[in-house]
Amino acid sequence: MTRSRAHSIRWRFLSLVATASVLMGAVAAQGAVISSRLYAERTVMREADVRCKLFDPVISQALQLGQVQARNAILRAGGDEGALSQLTREAEARGGSIGCNDKALAQEARRIRSAFSAYIQISRLSFPGSRSGWKADKTVISTRTEGGRWALSGAPLRSDGRVQFGVAAFDGSLRLFAQPPSAAGARPITARLWLRDTETADRPYLGGGLNLPPRSISRAYFASHRRMGPDGNAGFEFSESTARALSALDPREAVLVEFVYPEPSGERIVQAVYEVGDFAPAIGFLTLKN
Repeated sequence: MTRSRAHSIRWRFLSLVATASVLMGAVAAQGAVISSRLYAERTVMREADVRCKLFDPVISQALQLGQVQARNAILRAGGDEGALSQLTREAEARGGSIGCNDKALAQEARRIRSAFSAYIQISRLSFPGSRSGWKADKTVISTRTEGGRWALSGAPLRSDGRVQFGVAAFDGSLRLFAQPPSAAGARPITARLWLRDTETADRPYLGGGLNLPPRSISRAYFASHRRMGPDGNAGFEFSESTARALSALDPREAVLVEFVYPEPSGERIVQAVYEVGDFAPAIGFLTLKN
């Protein structure tokens, strides 16, 4: 079969370009349209996989992560949310109507299986955002050290000193973790993570681009306990529910990490602001089994 013929078969059921093209205005359309094509493909194949059991659980998980990454890229590129919802509905309908014995579906499934089989073998991966990003490292997950190792680390948009925040691996377990700047004699009594409260404000806060939401629509998640961190100093571990709340935010939002230091006159706060970005798919990447 010629390459052009294979392409024709593939897009016989995946072509949703007409909808994809309206995701962006003419000036900056290219990035959103490219991502929307990937998103459409992956959404079609995820829907078909649910019905037809095309992939094993690991490939299915990797496909889902790829779908989320493509969606996040559309949003960061300025894609219209209404058009994205329309694209999602059309892609899901396409995936829900393809016959499980369709030859084009089988061919696309082979391509997806090959691509994501290679993806799950990757040990280290960067997840860039609009202005910052996350770096994931699966090789440290099995590490057995007292302070653990950073499995996912992010660069702050702005911070008071060398704050570290991400996911640390402790004895094979992944934990959301924050490490304050090291300073002689200074020891914070707690840490908290400020996120948009999705129960108070169900829409993402995008005011001004990567600005923090007002406290009136924010919620503070306090660290569950203190423990030794990856750099040898004490840090703070957050609960799994806090990690899930962070994962549920829009990739275009920002969050605030705070460390509270006792002072004779009250409290001193050290802060760091992080872009949510691809935090959710980065966590998923860490849990993919080779």
